[in-house]
Amino acid sequence: MDCIAHRGFAGVNPENTVQAVRAAASAGADWVEIDVRRCGSGELVVFHDATLDGLTGATGSVAATPLETLQSLSIGDSDAGVPTLAEVFEALPGGVGLNVELKERGLAADCLAVFDRYDTEVLVSSFDADTLQAVAERSSVPLALLFANGPDAALDTATSLGCAAVHPYRRCCDAGFINTAHGAGFDVNAWTVKTETQADRLAALDVDGLIVDAPACCRS
Repeated sequence: MDCIAHRGFAGVNPENTVQAVRAAASAGADWVEIDVRRCGSGELVVFHDATLDGLTGATGSVAATPLETLQSLSIGDSDAGVPTLAEVFEALPGGVGLNVELKERGLAADCLAVFDRYDTEVLVSSFDADTLQAVAERSSVPLALLFANGPDAALDTATSLGCAAVHPYRRCCDAGFINTAHGAGFDVNAWTVKTETQADRLAALDVDGLIVDAPACCRS
């Protein structure tokens, strides 16, 4: 079962930072999950929220803030700033995959250009079918559909997109859903696992991966 470090183990590291990526790899993560959006000067940056308020001491939107400013900020109480997508690839050791969640439309071509520069195994995920379709039209990189409800409809959408995996909210996972998803040929990676009890329940259901906030929630 894959251990997928959610935002680089956001429960114990400054999320979506180079520091988190390196720490997650060192802690044994099979994959590191990150979030990507475009900043005000046009670069692809790794940051979950659309606005800066929740994670930094700054205000305003990521889309309106230039890279130079983003890199000077601090994530939480760390001294880590907002990295570019390329910087995360550079920081990731060999043998660890990267799950790139696209947080907005219009990123496919630029993301794929970055992917092409590295040998890293990549999985692209999104809640938005059109975003995944834009990637599928340009590349054969594996895709995963994220969803928090409506598992039957989500499987239909994932099938139409040619996804390799589905990423359901953990409460969508029961034996029936897992069996149906596996029968349709999908890997199932459940999010976001925050406790060992949640991890044990999902492992017993035979999910393929756990998207977890801390190394203690990983299961073999």
